Amino acid sequence: MNKIMVSVLLLSLISCSGNDEDQALSNKASIIGEWYVEKAEIYRSLNQNIQTSFSTDCEKKSTYEFTDTHLLSIIYAQSNNTCVKTDAVTKKYIFDKGNGKFWFENEENYPYFVTKLNETDMVAEDRTQDFDGDGTKDILRRFYKRIN
Repeated sequence: MNKIMVSVLLLSLISCSGNDEDQALSNKASIIGEWYVEKAEIYRSLNQNIQTSFSTDCEKKSTYEFTDTHLLSIIYAQSNNTCVKTDAVTKKYIFDKGNGKFWFENEENYPYFVTKLNETDMVAEDRTQDFDGDGTKDILRRFYKRIN
């Protein structure tokens, strides 16, 4: 559960742009701040299908706050028709902006990749799991929206 929760996180870099104004804006983009997960997609290598799930109103209360060195995750989930806080975790992270690779301290073999980052949106990929059991790692993309 902790691995899944923690993997709901990730960080910054961004796409190439031919427009200098767009590039300047992306250079200002930062993972520092508070985010929630709007949706997730799993790309399954077995059949090249994409499974999309949207966060419920309760799940959108879960926050992921990045500081310069730590990520604070506060998780909410449904319990008996009530949205309740189920967990709070703080973990130190390391981010290599040059290649968009992000990992938690002592978890260098389980990196995440920030494939999109701007002032309001972030997309982070977990490429470490085989969801469909075909022996090939699948891609879990989480789409974050900035809260502040």
